[in-house]
Amino acid sequence: MVALAVMSLALFSACAAGRAESLIREKRYLRQRPVEPVARYWDEVKFAEVGGQTLTMDISAPAGDGPLPCLMVIHGGGWYMHTNMVMEGMARYITNRGYVVFNINYRMAPKTKLVEIVGDCIGALIWVKEHAAEFGGDPSRLAVTGDSAGGQLTALLVTSADDPAFTPSYSGKPGADRAITCAIPTYGIYDFTDNYQTRSPFYKKVIGVGYDQDPELYLLLSPIFHVRPDLPPQLVMVGGQDGLYDQNEAYVEALKKVGAPVEFEVFPGLGHAFLNNYWAPEGTNGYDRIVQFMDERMKR
Repeated sequence: MVALAVMSLALFSACAAGRAESLIREKRYLRQRPVEPVARYWDEVKFAEVGGQTLTMDISAPAGDGPLPCLMVIHGGGWYMHTNMVMEGMARYITNRGYVVFNINYRMAPKTKLVEIVGDCIGALIWVKEHAAEFGGDPSRLAVTGDSAGGQLTALLVTSADDPAFTPSYSGKPGADRAITCAIPTYGIYDFTDNYQTRSPFYKKVIGVGYDQDPELYLLLSPIFHVRPDLPPQLVMVGGQDGLYDQNEAYVEALKKVGAPVEFEVFPGLGHAFLNNYWAPEGTNGYDRIVQFMDERMKR
């Protein structure tokens, strides 16, 4: 509840900073708190052109011969602010633990509606699967993670990447591979129908319509309604003091109910967005848990 109120206030009082302004701010922030160096780095690699906008990702890889397991990172920010630079510290940290990391951008709400943002993320997934080998990655070993808004997007890729209701910004070859080995959605929103009346102004801005106008769209965008037993393993992480804790717990319980593989990691005393703190133990402890989960499923 608190997290959504903060998001709504920022959206309505100041609106979202444009990507250019966000990038300037976040690069300044990264200079103030240096991130780990990596052996190989590709900046702003284009993966799609849609709606007159170029979509890019930053790619980092460790030294040594591949193919290495891969991680695709989806940044948060309420679907309307930030760029992938807020996840740069995390991306580099995990790169140096033996992964090729694809840290993606996507279009922003409210100009772009959430159903189209999902299409951007599916397009990035398809692109990564087709091109991972060019950067030393093994496309058959691919994890996806994201925090907050990125958590919702991660979970929806796990449950619904093949759903024809979404149009990928990059479609790739016919029958493009969209398989995910495992996923780590963190402190996300997984049910847009939950407590809708309180959150409706924010949801309308992001989704484009109210629940009463298009309830099926709200269900489509809510990963909790698409769980099934054959999903890849997920590690759901959340702070014990996060206003979205109940959403995360409910998503985990829904997965357990259908027999889908899931682990639930609660970080006591932490609030929202702790994974952004790449310079502090709350951030690196979270990264270590992610690496442990991926190592168990993708290192061989």
